[in-house]
This record gives sequence, C-alpha cells and structure tokens, in this order.
Amino acid sequence: MIQIKSPGRICLFGEHQDYLFYPVISMAITKYIYLKAERISSKKLLIELPDINDKIEIELNDKELEYYSKRDYLRSAYNQLLRKGIKFKRGFKIEITGDIPINAGVASSSALIMAWLYFLNLICEDKFKLDPFQLAMEGYNTEVKEFNEAGGMMDHFTSIYGNLVYLKPETPVPKFINKRCQLEGFVLGNSLEEKDTVEDLFKVKKLAIKSFEALKEIMPNFNQYTTSIEELDQFLPNLKKEYQEKIIGNLKNRDLTIKAKNLIFNKKQTKNFYQELGTLLNLHQEELKNNIKISTKKIDEMISNCLEKGALGAKINGSGFGGTMFSLFPKNENLLIEAIEYAGGEAFIIKTSNGVKTY
Repeated sequence: MIQIKSPGRICLFGEHQDYLFYPVISMAITKYIYLKAERISSKKLLIELPDINDKIEIELNDKELEYYSKRDYLRSAYNQLLRKGIKFKRGFKIEITGDIPINAGVASSSALIMAWLYFLNLICEDKFKLDPFQLAMEGYNTEVKEFNEAGGMMDHFTSIYGNLVYLKPETPVPKFINKRCQLEGFVLGNSLEEKDTVEDLFKVKKLAIKSFEALKEIMPNFNQYTTSIEELDQFLPNLKKEYQEKIIGNLKNRDLTIKAKNLIFNKKQTKNFYQELGTLLNLHQEELKNNIKISTKKIDEMISNCLEKGALGAKINGSGFGGTMFSLFPKNENLLIEAIEYAGGEAFIIKTSNGVKTY
C-alpha cells in the first residue's frame, strides 16, 4: 500500500501577483489531498475519486491520453511525464480523497496534481525519477500551460516543498526560498460562496495587463517591477479609473510582499513579529478589496468580525469572488471561529504543514 498526502495552501502575500511575475509568499497548511494505492495485476491505473463521484481508467501503453474536460488534470499530468520519456509498467488501484475545501482558493486542484505527480514519480522506472523542483514545474505545466489557464506556479511549489515559500516566478527558471518554521494562530474561513476560479483569474489578469499597457503608452519608461507609485502621480489621472485602481493595487501589493519577505524570512522573528505580520495582512486586504476588487460582502463581514474580536490581521485567500479568507490571532483561535461562523462561514484551525510525502 502506498499512502501520500499533499497539502493545500494559503497565500499570505501576493494575491493575483504571480501570473504577473511578481513575487509571492505562501504557506502550506494542514488540509490535504490523500492518495492511497494498491498493486493490481493488470497494466492499468484505476482511479476512484469519491469526493466528486468520478472514476478514471488509464491503460499503461505509453500513449498520450485524450482529454474529456477543460481541466482534465490527472490525464494531463500523465501526459506531461510521457512526453519526458517516463515509462510506467505497474498497475495500481488508486483512491483519492481530501479535506481541502474544493474550489475555494485553497489550492485543492494543485494539491491533487502534486499528489498524483508524486505518486507517478514513485512508481515509474528508477532512471526517470524527477526531483522536487522538476515536479513543481511539471505541476505548473499540467495545470496552467497545458490548458492555457491564467494561474501561476505558487501552488505547485508550496505543495511540494511545504512550510513557507517565497517564490519569484522568473522565466525560464523561477527563484524561491523555502523556510521551515511553524507559524501559529491562523484560522481558515470558508464563505461557502461558489466561485469560478479559472474565469476569475483570467478576467483579473486581463484587466491588470491592459492597465499596465495603457500606462506604458503615456509613460514609456514605466517598469512594473521597479517604478515607484510616487513616480506615477502625473500620469495616473490620464487613465480610466479602473486602470488607475489596478495599477495602484498591484504596485502597492508588490511593495507589501517585499516588506513581508523581509519580516518573515529573517533568521530571527522580531519581538512584535505577529503584530507586524497582521498589519501587513490588513494592508494587503485593503488593496484586494478596494483596488483589485476581488472581495465579497460576506467575506468582508467575516474579516470585519474577526478584527472586531481582536484579530491581528485578516484577508481574502486565493482568486477571490467567494471561497476562503483567513485570520491571525495566536492563542485566540476559538474567537476567530466564532466570528467566522457568526457570519455564516465554516471555520478551521490551520497550522503550517510539510510538503507532499508518503505516510
């Protein structure tokens, strides 16, 4: 029996930033996709997904698989590895379940992909084994590049490496820092509002890019990575309001992420670490709500309730327009649970998790 668990994640800083090639900071959490596999005699992979009432059968004949949906990630992952010359000879019966809220901004789909890729890497011929970095990149290829989606690679790196990840998604080789430490005091809140992650990401990304292009036309030396907000004062009034909002929101979040990196990835935590972290989370949420505009009335209420209870910080999580938020209040997590449930959400205490592994 092979047993694998792959964590979901919260995005601490950099929401809607990694697909613009800005850095992000994320944390793997104690919510998982679980994969169990037993050997069978036939050369097939028989996959059961009881949480979504689905089954998949893969013949191990070294042929690429046809896709049956727009997000056919398990077949896509298998195809990615076949294209690298990786061979599979042994059949398995597999069950995949999870306790990560589905389609709620906690990277359930990426955790699924990374659990599956990790499994395929275990059972393939030894000479083809991939290292964690290669697996993370194949996760990105599986989910984003194969289906031309708008997301980034934060989720895949976080699920593989676990703990805290600072990722700078440069091409062709992204740079990242992985820090092993345990952050305390987080509660995840699920608004239970349905969302369309892929479409939401696409719309927000498209508008951000159009905003940058419009600014570049009137400010030729604009650089989205180095230009300060102060340098834009004479140019922004010439743009549409929605472009102004997206530019300001993205540049402010860019700068907040750098400040957060200096705080979180220092060798020693400062005396006021959690207070400073909470302040940065609140500033990030202001931009996501007011300028990036991905929050909802219910999530705003969940966040407000948490802050009224004394939370140090709270923000939306993931692509937004529904899904989840999280709040920070070490040693007072039960107060946050009450605040979230009072607004009609589901609440879960979460801790920092290791990356994907057998257990």
